Amino acid sequence: MREVRLRYSATSIHNSDLGIIFEVLDRITLVATLYQEDHGEWIRQVYDIVLKDGKKIEDISEIPFIELEKHFQSTQVNGNLIHTVMAKNHHPLGKVGNPIDDAVIMPESEISTQGATLLIRGAPSGVHAMVEGFRKWGVPSRISVAENTSEQIDEVAELVSSHQANVFITAYDEGYYNSPRDISLVDLSRKMGISRSTVAGHLRTVERVMAEMMVERLKDSF
Repeated sequence: MREVRLRYSATSIHNSDLGIIFEVLDRITLVATLYQEDHGEWIRQVYDIVLKDGKKIEDISEIPFIELEKHFQSTQVNGNLIHTVMAKNHHPLGKVGNPIDDAVIMPESEISTQGATLLIRGAPSGVHAMVEGFRKWGVPSRISVAENTSEQIDEVAELVSSHQANVFITAYDEGYYNSPRDISLVDLSRKMGISRSTVAGHLRTVERVMAEMMVERLKDSF
């Protein structure tokens, strides 16, 4: 499972086709996605919104790609009046996730006068495809990747043997990866009672696995 956060600056949002949102709203936060029309023409979603001063719930209709369906409640939170509404989202960005069934836009994704933050979670391939879709719309000012640490460890464990892992852990504990090194490859092999070439081969295997994982994460980040 992978989670990626895409951050768009306030300027990029204001200058995009989403900028019209700020004529009515100060903030719109995704609460839930309920349904996506089969052809991706619209998505039914629940939002928490903060209206601009002087605006009313019905003024949401001034946003051409938002079709208000229901107003659930209004709640005062930290000095802001939060309105929870259900609406159809007709914006073309809604189509980004239509062909992707193993990644989703998460609740708490938000567009505000401070910029936009989109949270994408799912399988690495699905997240990558969705990130690329948003990149085609606009290049994010920042992308950050977060993953479940236990899942990362499990992924490495599936690709290396217990003996390879033991050699790598011993090398690390003995300071082989310190700079400068606290132990040479020759001394490490003597300590473990195995040949130098075997130690070197096991270390290269683990290093390659971790390098390949890192490259995949960097590809998603840049």
